[in-house]
Amino acid sequence: MSTLQRIVSTLVLAAVGVCASFLFTSTVQAATAYRYWTYWQVSNSQWSFAQAGPASTTPANGSVEGWRFGISSSRADQTMTPQFTSSTAFKEICTNETAPAGMKRVALVVDSGLEQHAPRGESPGGLVTQCVQIQENANGYDVLRQSQSVRTDNGLICAISGYPRQECAEIVEASAMQTNDAGAEVAALNPDVTSPLPFIIGALFAAILGGLVWKLRKRT
Repeated sequence: MSTLQRIVSTLVLAAVGVCASFLFTSTVQAATAYRYWTYWQVSNSQWSFAQAGPASTTPANGSVEGWRFGISSSRADQTMTPQFTSSTAFKEICTNETAPAGMKRVALVVDSGLEQHAPRGESPGGLVTQCVQIQENANGYDVLRQSQSVRTDNGLICAISGYPRQECAEIVEASAMQTNDAGAEVAALNPDVTSPLPFIIGALFAAILGGLVWKLRKRT
């Protein structure tokens, strides 16, 4: 095999590799996510995704519980934290409350999330905070139910205060995710956001291969 033929073969293999990588990226981009209520607690002054469900969690006196509705493709997605300052949440919400003997105070934050994440025909209800006074042995589910109406299905928290109206942990395209409350789309997860790079690379490969093949034919 001539040097020119080897170069052409190498470039063809490289082109195949590039195309395969773009196909793989497209597959990742088409991943699904869930639209649901996520459960959070404040630990070391930061929002932390709950490691157990609310029925299996007993918040201590002086703790902060949080709920946030939105779309996420992974657990502990930090873009899904309740939009309330974690480090001062208990002080701001419960500073004027005093719990009777045998009761505890738990600051509750319920954030219904972004308008972009709302099911079709619905709108989020905004942010709700409350200092819940409840029995010392009450779990996270008890805290939530004392403050808000809750709809459940097979152990899942489907709706809080009637939001959303019907669905429960709906599967949606990951392209519906947003990075922040300003609503900027995550390009890496959005298959509708196209980049000119694949077309530029394809054009360059086509030009190079065309020129080399022309020279190869001219020699033969």
